[in-house]
Amino acid sequence: MNEYQRQKAIEALDRQNELERKKQRAMGYHQFAYADLHYFGVMLPYRVLYDLRKAEFEGTFKEVFPNPFYPQPAITLKTKWSFPKLPENTDNLPLNKYGLPDLKADADYQKEFEEYKQREEAEKITVDKWEYYYARFLIPYDLPSFTDFDYWGEVPKDDNAKQLVETLRYACMEIWNGCKEHPEKYNFEPVPRLEEHKAIYDVGYNYI
Repeated sequence: MNEYQRQKAIEALDRQNELERKKQRAMGYHQFAYADLHYFGVMLPYRVLYDLRKAEFEGTFKEVFPNPFYPQPAITLKTKWSFPKLPENTDNLPLNKYGLPDLKADADYQKEFEEYKQREEAEKITVDKWEYYYARFLIPYDLPSFTDFDYWGEVPKDDNAKQLVETLRYACMEIWNGCKEHPEKYNFEPVPRLEEHKAIYDVGYNYI
């Protein structure tokens, strides 16, 4: 192999490695966006969440990321720390389907857990605030052209999934059209990440 051939081989290998890195990053964006929608209940189309995750990775999106507690960055530490402690003695509790002590069978723990869930739910974004704050993320897109995959991150697998997609589509389209008719009803200002959030909310490492 002469020097020219060696250089071409190196360039080809670099291109292949860069292609693999792009594929890995794309899979990462997909996994985060899919989890945001399907597991964490961030009610924005998958395609929007994918683009936001990509922009966040690239450092161009530095706002509070859409989440169940938006416009706050996360659950408050006060509520998070109020999660009930496990019963001191679980020997007398029945086992659940996983073969572990069923904590809900402990009346005191169950009461404290329900109170915790109420505090958690109280911090989550409500429908009216969802409309108010999330509209700005939808405006740049041509929503009428969105496919089921654009909304859901996969082709709906059953009738229940199809219904969920249609519900999300209807809600997003309603806001999208509403912004054009009554923009004064919605927030279009970015919600910045703040250093003081670290002392108040359960934000991730390297939040700012």
